[in-house]
Amino acid sequence: MKPSLLAIFLAAMFFCPRPSLGDEPYFSPTLQVASATNGTPNDLVEKRDYLLPYHAENWPQKYLEWLWKDPINLLTRPAYWRGEEWETFGIEVGITGALMPLDKTVRDFIHDDNNSPSLDDGLNTVRTFTGSGAYFFAAGGAIFGSGLIVQNEKLADSGFLAFESVAYSGALAEGLKSVTGRKRPNSTDSQFDFSGPGKHSPSSSFVSGESTVAFAFASSVSEVWQNPWVTWPLYGLAGAVGAQRITDNKHWLSDVVGGAFLGEAVGKNIVHFHYRRNVDGVLQPYITQDTKGLQMTFRF
Repeated sequence: MKPSLLAIFLAAMFFCPRPSLGDEPYFSPTLQVASATNGTPNDLVEKRDYLLPYHAENWPQKYLEWLWKDPINLLTRPAYWRGEEWETFGIEVGITGALMPLDKTVRDFIHDDNNSPSLDDGLNTVRTFTGSGAYFFAAGGAIFGSGLIVQNEKLADSGFLAFESVAYSGALAEGLKSVTGRKRPNSTDSQFDFSGPGKHSPSSSFVSGESTVAFAFASSVSEVWQNPWVTWPLYGLAGAVGAQRITDNKHWLSDVVGGAFLGEAVGKNIVHFHYRRNVDGVLQPYITQDTKGLQMTFRF
């Protein structure tokens, strides 16, 4: 097997310092609220923005719980969206839709005979390194296995969540393909050539599956590690994957952008269930000689 950028990244993560989760906060998307009526706080009430709660804490046993709860929480996540999430969704859908009228112009410009083939060669090399998206699955599994071997919980979490993100985002991309049935740019001269549901075939274009899984991998790993030395190379690699699909005339620009939005959303939401920079708080009434009110204490 040829060495790849993903293999180099995996080696770097394996040999980097190995902090344990006990040395840093485990980000939990909960808000605990306690009320008191007789001077004694009631049980803390968990507030979460996904359907199924997580109970297993020991690893590797917790991954069995993640395996069946994560896809359910991911699919039902929109039911818990608030205004900000719906606004983001609307903006991303709007951007993708606004790019569709430009798709043919972008395709024709990129494939102009005056353009240098050196860019195509470089991007094709990137696609070889990523194995048409398959290496992202392998990288997630390898990172997970490495974490188990070296007893590094965060490394194992990163690999497991990356593998999930790639798998679920890829499945959602295939679902969109089956619904839209969009023709690829190398098989039609109209960017608005959609055959609709039931016409799914390998030639379906919207969204770009390889772009989707590349951005899912990049976003999930980046969200766990929160390190620019991880984030920028991974997003750069994902962007190169998307660019290759355009220069190879296999996808329209809007296919790639829509896939990038989808993959990033899946990756971030999967990680959000287990790692989240959030605040835990306790809300309690207080009574003094002069005032009565509510007091909230935050723990960061």
